[in-house]
Amino acid sequence: MNSTKNRLKSRIAELPGARSTRDEFEMLRGYVADWRRYRRFSGRAALDEHSTCARVVMDSHRIEKGLALSQPRPWFGREVLERLAASVEELPDNRDSHVVHAKSMALGAVDDYFDYFDAELGPAPEWADDVRKRFALFLGLDAREGGIKQLSLPGGQLAAGFDEFVASRESVRSYTDDMVPLAEIEAAALLASTSPSVCNRQGSMCRIVPRGVEADRILKHQNGNKGFGNEASHVLLVTHDLRTMLSPGERNQAYVDGGLYAMTLLYALHARGIGACCLNWSATKSQDRGLRREIDLPEHELVIMMIAVGHPAEDARVTVSPLRSERHRVGIR
Repeated sequence: MNSTKNRLKSRIAELPGARSTRDEFEMLRGYVADWRRYRRFSGRAALDEHSTCARVVMDSHRIEKGLALSQPRPWFGREVLERLAASVEELPDNRDSHVVHAKSMALGAVDDYFDYFDAELGPAPEWADDVRKRFALFLGLDAREGGIKQLSLPGGQLAAGFDEFVASRESVRSYTDDMVPLAEIEAAALLASTSPSVCNRQGSMCRIVPRGVEADRILKHQNGNKGFGNEASHVLLVTHDLRTMLSPGERNQAYVDGGLYAMTLLYALHARGIGACCLNWSATKSQDRGLRREIDLPEHELVIMMIAVGHPAEDARVTVSPLRSERHRVGIR
């Protein structure tokens, strides 16, 4: 019975168009499953404890990023700070690692925010004082990790060993006016090409766009570069060629291969003393279409991210971005 059934399956599979139809069905099932999983477990709608922590970390990092600019806008981020205060108040009163991490990052970011602007500008606006009061019980405590700091390896210094090298890579948002030599970026991109890719298909690539009109055309479609993107020496657009993906199971593989390529590219830039900052492409369909129309980007290229590149300013500040603990496990449970 089984042998007859298997022979029948084999004959059906040999029919013209059968494999294509089966692949279409498998892709549909896969994308529907992706949608259901994201809809059910992401924090975009109903927030649980973990999603609230993620929102606290996200908004804390927004404050950090603003403070890391060469010229922070005075008393920026009112909406973010007010939302951050409300989110922190929603966190449970326990010592779970993800809760402690979120609270300590928020406290560090807010503490540094008021320290900076109190010193630079003096009396705070009324709304900022209201936020300060909501954090009053926490500001200045030792249990804080977020905020800003000086760049770990200024002046083109390089790390001595691999551990120090990886730990010292930081997102730089303050650059000198000097242009990074194109040859240096091309050498970094060549090294990035050695990144692993599914069955060695090597579909990732990057466009190198120097500061100016062309870079501005790209940056206007990305929502996280305000205040520093136009100061970068170059903007890199990392994409992946979907023509290198061959099966329904590889529907998301381009993001994996593209992410590996981008990370190696960041390390290659860092090894040359070049500052860089990832510019995420968590884009809506309309944003993606806008960028494609702007630069006539082929439909078969999937945008992975942009990267702002430049020589770090001498007094560059970077975000602390404390690391979460307990992110590795031994075994499968």
